[in-house]
Amino acid sequence: MRKLILLFCILSSSITILHAQDNISPDSALIYIYRGGQMNGALSNWAIFLDGQKVCKISNNRYMVLTVKPGKHTVSAHIGGADLFKKETNIELETEGGKAFYVSCSIKQSFTRARLEMEEVTKSTANKHLEKMQLDKCQEKIDEKE
Repeated sequence: MRKLILLFCILSSSITILHAQDNISPDSALIYIYRGGQMNGALSNWAIFLDGQKVCKISNNRYMVLTVKPGKHTVSAHIGGADLFKKETNIELETEGGKAFYVSCSIKQSFTRARLEMEEVTKSTANKHLEKMQLDKCQEKIDEKE
């Protein structure tokens, strides 16, 4: 029974993702930001900012969806700590109305530090990852602001 419920949840989230991509208003764009499940840095929650405004802290193996106006946007991620050790990364996206854009986040770790790497990926690449993920818990707060 648990397997059946899990399968239903996975299928319904995949259908929701694909359905949302097909119904984008021509005067807005969607930005999907996702973070794959990795053991390195799994407990670190990176704060995600859109154009300098904090949106959410993205958890391991989760995604969020941001609705934006067409144009240039900067998505950045910050992790806390002492000012000397603050880590930040960002990516700029040129969005178009009626389209979805995808940002993959992954932790790159060395012996002395960890950093979040962000890169724009294609729809097909993103969908392979998104179908295995859950919406981040903060998505409700994002939806309330929109």
